[in-house]
Amino acid sequence: MKVLVTGASRGIGLEIATELLSDGHEVILHCNKNKNNIQKKVSKTNKKASVYSSDISTLNGVKKLITFSLETFGYPDAIVNNAGIAESSYVDLDLETWSKMYDKTMHINLKAPALICKEFIKIKKLKKISNKLRIINISSRAAFRGEVEDFISYACSKGGLVSLTKTIAKSFGLKEKVLAFTIAPGFVNTEMAQDFIKEHGEGLAKKGIVLSRLTEPKDIAPLVSFIISGKMDHSTGSTFDINAGSYMR
Repeated sequence: MKVLVTGASRGIGLEIATELLSDGHEVILHCNKNKNNIQKKVSKTNKKASVYSSDISTLNGVKKLITFSLETFGYPDAIVNNAGIAESSYVDLDLETWSKMYDKTMHINLKAPALICKEFIKIKKLKKISNKLRIINISSRAAFRGEVEDFISYACSKGGLVSLTKTIAKSFGLKEKVLAFTIAPGFVNTEMAQDFIKEHGEGLAKKGIVLSRLTEPKDIAPLVSFIISGKMDHSTGSTFDINAGSYMR
């Protein structure tokens, strides 16, 4: 299958892309700035891997990524919206600064996935593509339990992703054969997470988990692979929690 993975230069995205490539899929690995990192780890040794760099915090960056995907391998079978940021912004910041940081987080974490989904669904309808499209949005437990005060925008964006998934599944499942799923990890031991640990300490990161270690990207990638296989289609619209038991619904 042909799969587009955003935010694939490291952490969860890179592990997902690596797993999909090992399964034999064709994968576009999107990144913002770390193209060389992907090429060193993946694309030089796998001809089914294509790397593309674009800034999806801008509309133009999203357009370029969609165009590259279509030109590289045609219409995708699956999209994994993984790209995201989590920047600390306390409420005592001045309004203008806090607003800019909020808008940036919402654009990357929520608006960009919405634009990507919208455009590929539009293309599917216009070209009457009959194959199924599976969309996987990487959200967070923060969408359900909230987050600490300096990550208000992060929690809001991840909550929006859950709603986006459900709306896509409900609106386009029957007529357009578009299936959508959410994966909501807890705290995952990635490079991005180290900023949180530096700010709040490892104790807070591990708080509430009922297993012996933090969740790793390798704990998430197999579920993505399983969803893309089609064996979870009747769970369309659902959210899958991977958080070491730190949040149970």
